[in-house]
Amino acid sequence: MRQRGFTLLELLVVLSIIIIASAIVLPSVTSTESNVLVAQVRQTANAFNYARRIAIVEGAPQVATLFQLDSDEPEYQEMREQALQRATIPLLEQFDSQVSFQADINEDPEVMEVIQIEFFPQGGSTGGILHFTMDDLTGSIRIDPLTGKIEIRYPGEEFENDYY
Repeated sequence: MRQRGFTLLELLVVLSIIIIASAIVLPSVTSTESNVLVAQVRQTANAFNYARRIAIVEGAPQVATLFQLDSDEPEYQEMREQALQRATIPLLEQFDSQVSFQADINEDPEVMEVIQIEFFPQGGSTGGILHFTMDDLTGSIRIDPLTGKIEIRYPGEEFENDYY
C-alpha cells in the first residue's frame, strides 16, 4: 500500500519558489524612495571607508569625490575633469537625493556641486558631515577629522560620539 504525502524534495522546491516570489514582490511593496536613499548613503560611506583604507595601506593621501552637477550643464565636463585630476578614488556621481556638506558642526550645511574628502595615511581626514535629502527622507554621514571614522545616521538616531 502506498502512503500519500509530500517528499522532502517537493517541500523544499515549493519553499524556494515562495522565497523567490517574496523576494521579487516585497521590495516593490516597500518604499522605493527610502531604499534608494539608504543605498546612496551606504554607497557613499563605503567609498569613504575604501578611501581611508587605501590611504593607510598605501601611505599616501586619498581623495574621495562626490560630484552632483547635472550632466546636461555646459560646464559639466570641465568640472568633472578638474575633480578627476584631484580625486584618487573613483567619483560618486548622479545622486537621486540632494547632498549638502557641513565642514564644521557650527556651520550650516551647504549644497555643493563637488564635495571632496581627503583621507590621510595616519587615518585622519578633512572631516565633515554630509546630509542626504530625498523628499521628506534624510540620512547623514559624519567623517571624523581625527580618526577618519565614518558614521551613518538616519532620523531618530544619534551619532555614536559627540566629538565633532
